[in-house]
Amino acid sequence: MTEEKALHLLTHTPVFSGANREEVQSLARLGSFLTLRRGDHLFREGEAVTRLYIVQTGSVRIYRLSRGGTRELTLHVDGPRQLVALVAAFQSRATAPGSAQALQTPTELLSLPLHEVRQAVFHSPSLSQAMLGYFARRQSELIGRIDRLVFSELSGRLAAYLLEQAPQPHQLPTNSELAALLGTVPELVSRKLGEFYRLGFIRLERRQVQVIDESELRRLAED
Repeated sequence: MTEEKALHLLTHTPVFSGANREEVQSLARLGSFLTLRRGDHLFREGEAVTRLYIVQTGSVRIYRLSRGGTRELTLHVDGPRQLVALVAAFQSRATAPGSAQALQTPTELLSLPLHEVRQAVFHSPSLSQAMLGYFARRQSELIGRIDRLVFSELSGRLAAYLLEQAPQPHQLPTNSELAALLGTVPELVSRKLGEFYRLGFIRLERRQVQVIDESELRRLAED
């Protein structure tokens, strides 16, 4: 049952979807599933990376702490069929670039031995091509995120987040988690969400949010 479940997830994960079935099936045989609760850590910043993780359900955020440990910045959030910290896994001495924490209960992940994944990628032209495409997309996303953090106002950053994450009813992270993702403080996130609600841009009830006025949010995101 585990192998079938792992095979289904791998074949629906963009990086592996272009590989032939034998390559993917050999990895599926090595996989195991683990389940985290909200707040549980998958790994910590600086730890050696020996496993590759793919999200089955739930979501995982990758974050870094400031040197004093008083502030944190969320680098990205990985949801279903996304790989957690894949870029770091292919460095010569793979160490976690940040800490990985589950955002939902339950968050289920497929765990694969890193050495075997590397060997499969190195010996498969289709997997290598897919991996290069993934790295390019990640770089583009990171540049876009840095651009928003440096040059955009909080209204634009929050609007962009809502457009990406909440076209359908969506459970918001806590204000602290949103603040870490948007590069601000929880009080300002709370104030801005309230403003968007009062203006009719979003519907918000018990942390469930849905975009109502997409055009206005898009205008803010693009300013």
